[in-house]
Amino acid sequence: MRDGLDRLAAAGLIFRRGIPPVAEYQFKHALVQDTAYGTLLRRARQRLHQRIATVLRDQSPETSERVPEVLAHHFAAAGQPESASGYWLEAGRRAAARSANVEAVAHLTRGIEALGGVADTTERARQELALQLALGPALMTTRGFSAPEPERAYQTARLLSERLGDDRARFASVWGLWLASGSSGTPAFRRELADELFRVAERLDDRELLLEAHHAGWATDLSAAHLIRARKHVLEALALYDRKEHRLHALVYGGHDPAVCGKGHGAVMLWLLGYPDQAAREARDVVFFAESIGHVPSVGHALWWAAMVHQVRRDAPPVLDHSRRLLALGAEHALKQYQMIGSITHGWALAHLSDVEEGLSELRHADISYAGTQKTYFHAILAETELRAGHFDRAEAALNDAAAIANRLDETWWRAGMLCIEGDILRTRSADQWHEAEERYRAAITIAQEQQAKSLELRAATRLARLWQGQGRGAEARDLLAPVYGWFSEGFETPDLKEAKALLDAV
Repeated sequence: MRDGLDRLAAAGLIFRRGIPPVAEYQFKHALVQDTAYGTLLRRARQRLHQRIATVLRDQSPETSERVPEVLAHHFAAAGQPESASGYWLEAGRRAAARSANVEAVAHLTRGIEALGGVADTTERARQELALQLALGPALMTTRGFSAPEPERAYQTARLLSERLGDDRARFASVWGLWLASGSSGTPAFRRELADELFRVAERLDDRELLLEAHHAGWATDLSAAHLIRARKHVLEALALYDRKEHRLHALVYGGHDPAVCGKGHGAVMLWLLGYPDQAAREARDVVFFAESIGHVPSVGHALWWAAMVHQVRRDAPPVLDHSRRLLALGAEHALKQYQMIGSITHGWALAHLSDVEEGLSELRHADISYAGTQKTYFHAILAETELRAGHFDRAEAALNDAAAIANRLDETWWRAGMLCIEGDILRTRSADQWHEAEERYRAAITIAQEQQAKSLELRAATRLARLWQGQGRGAEARDLLAPVYGWFSEGFETPDLKEAKALLDAV
């Protein structure tokens, strides 16, 4: 063999690097390689690929562990798709574990394609089920939670798991469908999926599955503004969570760590419930925690929710910092979901810190393109920023879009915030519309009280009190705002509480 390689090198068809027997050889050009490969008969090629794959598998186990895609390639070319798909599955899992999700999608897709011509047996179904369940989180990370591709993967996995009677795989597929339905499914459908997760987890008496049922539970309840119940899901899930035991959950459920998600959602809940300083501390901690795990998409998830916490606190500098990190992370690792959220939060921060029109341009483009969860909220902050720039028609249009999405998805957690923005548009556009603005602020207060969302109640009460102050109704303004402000025990340096205090001092 060495003599033959020397002749090829002397002829200039291949290059040699290093000294034999420790040397590497490369074709001079891909066309030379393709021509040489094409001269082999199909059966001879298959035999050679089979021999290579067998030697690598049996005599070089470190190769199959380190680069299983090499064995997958040779087994596929040898006409052994079942063996090839198994190695593509391993290659996809390894790529996802090191956050190389674009590679993971490519490997897992090849594994599914390799099974295309294989007879429909139980073993084939099990192999495709494993591939589809590994593909779902990688697709969510690269395409977005609500993209059609991950939903198709989970739909297929659900059918296969039901056919095989595999409850654990069924749980994972239903969980994926639950997440994928975040911006497209009906509220009843999402609730039905979340309830099914609890039924399966409780029937199997499985702590790991119960952890992920709570994962779905807190997001479902936050969306519907059941804040106390959502917070309970977070606390119960974090009590079940074990970092070593559950470190691989990110590769199965949504592409992110459950504790990172719980802490991030929990921080927003803390702000809504009236604890802005605790929310900021939790936002800081969730980023540190995600970084300590070392899972890139989970870091993106933490930055997303930390940015949202500071956004609702109206604290723009940390939002700018988190958004820049999100944009860099998304670009480096091809994480479309987090890159888009980074654009939304970055545009908002720019509009509030420096150039409102530049920030709005970025925010508009990102908001229109974004197809993931929290779309109601993102449309609402676009409306608020349009109003800040004096674009009344654009603000009204964005708010109407937010309301339409909220009604379709029954996403009500930011409903009081939207009513505040609507009241601001009415009051700012025309002094004659103060009656309509007052109605919106009153409705916002009522909804916030029903939801126990003290921070939104304060925001709405401050707006209504300011309206009344301008009409010479200072005593009414004080009587409305003082008890709400007096409830708070922290957050006195945030804009909302500082504005409320200044208004109370004025009246």
